[in-house]
Amino acid sequence: MGDERSHVQGARKERRTYDPDILPRLQSLLATLADLDVAHASNVIVIESRPMDEARKDRLIADLWQTHCRRRAPYVREIEVLRERMEATFR
Repeated sequence: MGDERSHVQGARKERRTYDPDILPRLQSLLATLADLDVAHASNVIVIESRPMDEARKDRLIADLWQTHCRRRAPYVREIEVLRERMEATFR
């Protein structure tokens, strides 16, 4: 019984790690998303500061938001794939 217990404890101590390429790719994707977010926020500030009617500003900002979401989407999807890979490592 003592051997069985130590075998089970040894299995619990097994260290699992995910692929070493995941972390740098994740960092790169997050940096890209941050850059996109900063550019979007800057563009919104420019639109809001321009002298034009509010309805036009709202339309421009809505269009800008749609473009922003489309540009972010592939990076967000790739992050989700990486997250799934990491989770699969620890199941």
